[in-house]
Amino acid sequence: MNLCLPLEVQSALDKVIHNLLEICRIRYLSDKLYMSTLHYIKNKGKLIRPILLLLTCYILNGDLEKAVKAAVAVECVHIASLLQDDVFDSHKERRGVLTPRALFGDYFSILASNVFIAKAVEYSVLTGVDKVPVEIARVALDLADGEALELELRDSSDTISIEKYFSIIRKKTASLIEASMVIGAYLSEASENNILKVRMLGRLLGILYQVRDDIMDFLDGERENINIVQIYLRKGLSRELALERSLRILRSLFKSVDRAVDSVFGDKGALLKTLLYSNLRLHIVDLF
Repeated sequence: MNLCLPLEVQSALDKVIHNLLEICRIRYLSDKLYMSTLHYIKNKGKLIRPILLLLTCYILNGDLEKAVKAAVAVECVHIASLLQDDVFDSHKERRGVLTPRALFGDYFSILASNVFIAKAVEYSVLTGVDKVPVEIARVALDLADGEALELELRDSSDTISIEKYFSIIRKKTASLIEASMVIGAYLSEASENNILKVRMLGRLLGILYQVRDDIMDFLDGERENINIVQIYLRKGLSRELALERSLRILRSLFKSVDRAVDSVFGDKGALLKTLLYSNLRLHIVDLF
């Protein structure tokens, strides 16, 4: 993602990446566990969650040094969830690269996820802000429950409702994005009212992120069960109507997120909007 971050935020992000690399240098890790742990740091994604945390903290004039530790914790939770998802969904590849489970087996993928969960706890405690590890624990429970709900539906013959779909993605995807922004606000000593606004913004953004991914996956030929377009198809809608219904929801979410950014950050929200639109809107501009 080509994004021009403020120098302070870019510097903090560089420190996050450095700290993540340090996690893999734990001397007592076995060779296969070391390689499984290193995999998603070496093949890192866009680091959207750490960036959201750092930007929220920066815009609200928070402590970026503490935010570095918190951002490492958040990314550790994210990596742990990727390692577990690879096992649950039998992924052989992710982002065009073989997954740790494909390279080293399911056991080492799960063990590597345990390393990241442990480090998420450690780094969240190191912030010195009691609400941070509490938020990390909350999101870990949400992720587990969201995965369980999806697995139960996958093994069931029941038709997935739109309501159930949103319940799952709120926990599986939106929860960690929500937590990232809320933690950034905690580190800025934001008021309770602003914390609530940030939480709602993060939740909306996370839901938008998943709906957008679902539409792109569908157009790319992927046919996952838990996919908003697929759900509408199973309700008897044509492909065109299923896509239109999904895009209508996406447009509504974009408008809600845009208003929420203004409500929380005012004029200072321009930085965040640049991130959102460069990372999300440009990939679906032809669909609008």
